[in-house]
Parts: sequence; C-alpha cells; structure tokens
Amino acid sequence: MLPLLTLAGGISLKLATGASLVHVLVAAAAGTLSHFRAGMVDVKASFILGIAGIAGGLLGSFFSVPMSTHILNLIFLFLVISAIFLLFIPIRSNNETYRRGGNRIVGILIGLGCGLLNGLLGVGGGFILIPLMVYILRIPLRVTIGTSLMIIMISSLGTFGAKYGVGHIHLMITLLVTSGSVLGALLGGYVSRKTHIEHLRLILISLLSLIFISVAYKTFF
Repeated sequence: MLPLLTLAGGISLKLATGASLVHVLVAAAAGTLSHFRAGMVDVKASFILGIAGIAGGLLGSFFSVPMSTHILNLIFLFLVISAIFLLFIPIRSNNETYRRGGNRIVGILIGLGCGLLNGLLGVGGGFILIPLMVYILRIPLRVTIGTSLMIIMISSLGTFGAKYGVGHIHLMITLLVTSGSVLGALLGGYVSRKTHIEHLRLILISLLSLIFISVAYKTFF
C-alpha cells in the first residue's frame, strides 16, 4: 500500500504512512476475524506481541516526525530485503511441537521492533513480522498469518492516536484508501487457507521483491 500511495498516488510519504496505517488497521481487523473462525490465531501470542507493539508504535510515530523521506525509504528498503532473505530459508513443519504463546521475552522484543516500524513507516510490519514469527518463535506459517494480523490490529490501535496527534492522518485520503480493505482482507484470508504453504512463501517473496524494486527505483533514480 505504501509504495502505491507514494509512487502512483503522488502523496507525501508522511501522509501516506498515516493513510496506510488506518488501511492496515481495518484490513487486519477483518482478516483476524476470518482466520480466528478457522482456528488459525494464537490469541496469547497476539496480545504479548501486540501490546509491546503499541509501545514501539508510539515511539516510532514521534521518531518519524524529524526524519526525511529519503531516510524513511532507506529504512523501508533495508527491512524488505531482510524479510526476503529470511523467507528463502526453508520452512520446517513444527505443527506438533508448537506450544501457543511462545517465548514471551523474545515475543515482546519482536513486538516492540515491529511496532516501531509501524509508527515510523505506517506499514503493519507484517512483511518482517511473519518471517520472525516463523523462524524465531517457531510458529506454523498458517497460524503465523492469522496471529500476525491480530498483532498488527492491536499495535495499530495505539499507533493511530500518535499518528493523528502529529498530523499524519488526512481524512479524505484515508477514507479512499480503506474503502476496499474489509473485502480484500476476507478474500485474502480464504485464499491463504486454501493455498499450499510453499506457495504462500513464494507469493510473499514475489510481492516483497516487487515492492523493493519499485521503492528502490523511486529512492535512487
């Protein structure tokens, strides 16, 4: 969403981060409901990471105010390429050994970091959150997708207030951006449950690669 708003829409990055944040919040809420009904949400882990994400999001929102667009783009690119690298690591099935809730301390640290990204860039952090949950917290990919949506929803609630307070929420832009969020999130939840895990991983890598190329082009050319 963020690259589309800045590249195709010509919207300033700071207003785009605000609109993107609200879009993420609405889409995450709808997606969480869809995955929860299918039993694919770890509620305990969601609250641990999500509440930590609120603290990180508040810090990120205020840190973003003095930062230039170029610096924010560089941070975004670094995170996207990191997520792509992690997703190339083969996923080992751990459905039988996984215990809901995971490691609390590690979960809090991941939640803080992804919340910080949410506040800085207005992105849900899912593109880096999902690989961290899969490879560090060892949560099965299907559960990770649903759980990450709930985490993003919780952390975005706290970040929204901070973004509004610093003037990064434009009502008209936000309404236009969020108009299709609910339908898209519900459809995405259905498709993800019907798609093979390896195909999901390849889809994520492909989407992140396209985002990286488009933002890199705008940043350096």
